[in-house]
Amino acid sequence: MPDLEPRARHREVVPPAHRLQHAARRGLRGAVLTAIVGGTLAFAVATPSTTTQPLAPVTAAAFEGRGDAVERHAAGSAVASRFESRVPLPGAAIEIVVDGEPQQLTTSATTVAEALLEAGVLVDADDVVSVPMGQRLSPGMTIAITSVVAHDRHETDTDPFETIEEEDGSLLTGEREVLTEGVDGVTATTVRITRRGEGEEDREVIARAVLSERVDEVIRVGTAEPEPEPEPVAPPAASSSSSSGSSGDAPVPTFSSGDTRAIGAELAGARGWGGDQFQCLDQLWERESNWRTTAENPSSGAYGIPQSLPGSKMASAGSDWRTNPATQITWGLDYIAGRYGTPCGALSHSHARGWY
Repeated sequence: MPDLEPRARHREVVPPAHRLQHAARRGLRGAVLTAIVGGTLAFAVATPSTTTQPLAPVTAAAFEGRGDAVERHAAGSAVASRFESRVPLPGAAIEIVVDGEPQQLTTSATTVAEALLEAGVLVDADDVVSVPMGQRLSPGMTIAITSVVAHDRHETDTDPFETIEEEDGSLLTGEREVLTEGVDGVTATTVRITRRGEGEEDREVIARAVLSERVDEVIRVGTAEPEPEPEPVAPPAASSSSSSGSSGDAPVPTFSSGDTRAIGAELAGARGWGGDQFQCLDQLWERESNWRTTAENPSSGAYGIPQSLPGSKMASAGSDWRTNPATQITWGLDYIAGRYGTPCGALSHSHARGWY
């Protein structure tokens, strides 16, 4: 038989706390739905249209099925709004100043580096930029660039030597002798010159080398006064009892051919110096050089028959002064005549001073 007793319905008992949460969720979704529907109706009324479409009814059940989608759309719209707020407005007007020269630029670049690249401004590693290259652009921004250019210059400085004179009593007044040759001091310097924009240049010494040290010239200046000329002595009168019949002047000795003394006697006689003057000359140069053309003083460097100091002075009498006795004797006789007048005068000075 069929069971005629009514079956008891089983009903899930929902705790009161859960019922409150469920009711709150349904109330929140209903409020959101109401706001969306109200906004849609307001937009439809404010926007003119030739055809008006009725709004489809939205039930609470339908909204409950799409509640999560609405929430995700609202969150996505907020993220998109934050991203769009970081993008500069297209066509931002900025100013680029390169070494004081301004340039206006309207650009869609987003960073300083992109704007400079678009403007064709190349920035070297040493150049100074007023703002970071990665900074984002903002309308009205000013970007100032100061170019820095450096190059090296090589310079040479010369320090001229000075002349120092020292008095020397061993030299006659008017005589000058170079004791130390002068040398200019030379210094080479490398300077790095840096120019920043149109401003002044900065100089930095990066290398310096002394090519030659300065050496001052030292000259010996004579202060000795020449000895007075001896008074000429008249030759004694000829004696009637003298068998020689010669005058008081001593005869000139005869020398063998090729002897340097023979050349000296001949050249001295050509100047009017007789036998007595030649005897003085012979005694003087025999002591100085023994009449040798290659005689050289090891301490002073005096050279030749007349012991010229330096020997190159005799070049005024001939370029063969090193080996030709006639050239050396000619120079020596000129020197004696100009300084002492006669060979006997030179010999007297030599006896008194030890040199002539």
